[in-house]
Amino acid sequence: MIPVLLTITVTIGIILIGLLFFVLGKLNWLETATNSLLTKIDLAAPREKTQEIQYDPYFYGLTGLPLWNCLIGEDTTQATPLELDEIRPRYGIALLKALVKFIQDGIDISRHPDSENTVIELEKLVFTSRGQVGIWLPSNRVEKLRNFGSKIHKERQKKSEDKSDGLRVIAPEALAKDFKSEICDICDLLQLRHGDEIASDVLKAFFAENND
Repeated sequence: MIPVLLTITVTIGIILIGLLFFVLGKLNWLETATNSLLTKIDLAAPREKTQEIQYDPYFYGLTGLPLWNCLIGEDTTQATPLELDEIRPRYGIALLKALVKFIQDGIDISRHPDSENTVIELEKLVFTSRGQVGIWLPSNRVEKLRNFGSKIHKERQKKSEDKSDGLRVIAPEALAKDFKSEICDICDLLQLRHGDEIASDVLKAFFAENND
């Protein structure tokens, strides 16, 4: 009887030891697979971040404040005169989009005056046909554009209170004049051609044309 019990005990012990090694092996495999997966995620994350912003190569690697400084002639080391001549027409198109965004900020703030999101952003990232580029403006210029946005909001409120027809608001003459003057001044500073056209296109983004 004792030999039989001893045999059963040894058999059970061997089975338990086998199960233990099996479980430990599976845990080790699971740990290895998990570490491998985490490593792949960590390696992929930086690539995803770098792919988030694909800058337009036609700006020769310039964007934001450095690009502004080159265009106004404050920095002559990062781009040649020929490169700047190539950049300016493309910059004019991107600037138009950025101006609309800066002015829209003023409209949004006027709509929600109690909002905490009143930080002045000096740079707007805009899309081009070949990527993106950052358009930076000095704080005093951004503030003026935001003020234009606030005035646009007031004009729209007046129209709403008057219960006038569904046509878009026509810009008051004085506001349109100041609006165009400021934008043309920015374009002149950047040595951009067709400043009048850029100013008119920005104005059209917010006001109806006066055909009188």
